Amino acid sequence: MKLEGKIAIITGAGKGIGREAALAVAAEGAAVAAVARTQADLNETVKMIEDRGGSAAAFSHDLTIGTEVQAMVDEVIEKYGKIDILVNNAGGYPSEVYKNIEHQAIKLWEWSEEQWDQIIKTNVRIPFLCMKHVLPVMISQKGGKVVSVSSRMGRIASQMGAYAVAKGAIITMTKTAAIQTQEYGIQVNAVSPGIVDTPGQRVYNHSVGQDNVKMGSAADVAKAIVYLLCDAPPVMTGQSIDLFTTV
Repeated sequence: MKLEGKIAIITGAGKGIGREAALAVAAEGAAVAAVARTQADLNETVKMIEDRGGSAAAFSHDLTIGTEVQAMVDEVIEKYGKIDILVNNAGGYPSEVYKNIEHQAIKLWEWSEEQWDQIIKTNVRIPFLCMKHVLPVMISQKGGKVVSVSSRMGRIASQMGAYAVAKGAIITMTKTAAIQTQEYGIQVNAVSPGIVDTPGQRVYNHSVGQDNVKMGSAADVAKAIVYLLCDAPPVMTGQSIDLFTTV
C-alpha cells in the first residue's frame, strides 16, 4: 500500500468522484478525512471504507466559508496530527442554475450575476480556501501533495459559460500553487475529466435532454488521482491529466 501512514483530506467525498477518490486513497493505506456538507452521505462513504478494511472519519463543513474550512483543518490536525494529502474535489454545477434552461447551454450574456457568482463560489472559492488553509500546514511539514479536480470544460473551448471559466481557473490556480510551493517539497497537480457518470451529472443530463450521452467512470478519475499521489515523479507538478478526451 503506497499511502500507508498518510493522512488525506478528500473534499466532496459524500458521492461521485469524491467518494471514489476516498475509496481508492483508503485502499492504498491512507487514513481519509472525508469532507462534505451532507453528514449522511459522508457516513455512508466512511462505512464503505471501513467495510473494506480502511480508515476514515467524516467532517461535515460548508467549504465556501473560510472559518468552516479552518475549523475542518483544525479538526483533522487534532485527530491525526498532520495533513499529507489534499484532494480538491468539491464543486459542481448547482441544479438551480440549469433547472430552467431548455436543452441548451446558457449564453455568456444570459447568465445572471447571481448564477455566475454561485458557480465561481462553488468551483473556485472552495479549492482556494482549502489550499489557503492546508498549504501552510504542508509547508510546516516540508512536504505534501495536492490534486484538484478540474474538467475538460476548462481545457478546451466549450459552451458551459461560468463553469468552464471556473474549471479553467482551477488549472491556473494549480500551476500558481505548484510554482509557489515547489521549494517546500509540495506537489500540486490536477485531473481534467470529461463527462463523468455521477448522480449530479445524471440529473443535469436529464434536465438538458441528454440522457444517452456517453460518460466516463468516476472510478477511473480516482485512479488518475491515485497515480498523481503515488506514482507521479517528484518533478511532475503544476500539471493536469486530461481524461475521456473522446467524450
